[in-house]
Amino acid sequence: MPTRRLVLAGAAAALAFRMPAPAAAVPAGDRLDFSVFRKKASPMGSHRLRFTRDGDRLIMEKEIRLEVRLAFITAYRYRHVNREVWQQGRLVEIDTRTDDDGEEYQVYGRANPEGFQVEGSRGRFTAPADIIPTSYWNIATIGATRLLDTQRGLVMDVRIDNHGKTDVETADGSLMARHHSINILSNPPGSTDRIDLWYDINDRWVALGFEAKGQNIHYILDSADGGTPAADRS
Repeated sequence: MPTRRLVLAGAAAALAFRMPAPAAAVPAGDRLDFSVFRKKASPMGSHRLRFTRDGDRLIMEKEIRLEVRLAFITAYRYRHVNREVWQQGRLVEIDTRTDDDGEEYQVYGRANPEGFQVEGSRGRFTAPADIIPTSYWNIATIGATRLLDTQRGLVMDVRIDNHGKTDVETADGSLMARHHSINILSNPPGSTDRIDLWYDINDRWVALGFEAKGQNIHYILDSADGGTPAADRS
């Protein structure tokens, strides 16, 4: 016969399993717009997110357009579109398309009773039910030990480091934000192995930086309007 301690421990574990992940901060106006730069001030493109609600579901739609031009020649072009559906703090569906300078990727995932089933470049597999994708807008990203790569459709082992508070530049001026870095432990040699993220006091994503092919890439938030927590806790 189970003891009272075992029963309470089991109940606590069940409750923890049902608890939704922290709600992400969706900005006023339900949009996030970033301008993307390489080096210090060379414009490279845009990264735009739109948020809508359908009952108790939160839908995020994203488009990234990047281009590097040398003189009059396009040396590099990147486009990524992503649609995520969230419910009770969990990812329940994702659909992405990527054109990385002519190399194409597709990822589709959907929650099922076993977890989160993904079809991507590595075939079909089941990820943990609480997997967080690499779209970065969700504050739950900084609590993850594994992330779903939204381009390649694979799960990456990561370590998140906290670097404290710092000022971040936006198109409207500077604001105080918390700096974290994602250290990717399972990427192949030559791939990006660190991504720096900043979130403001409302847990809204406000900046990003990483190094790719010897170039420093950074995001500048186009507007610093305040964010509000997503109504996705039901």
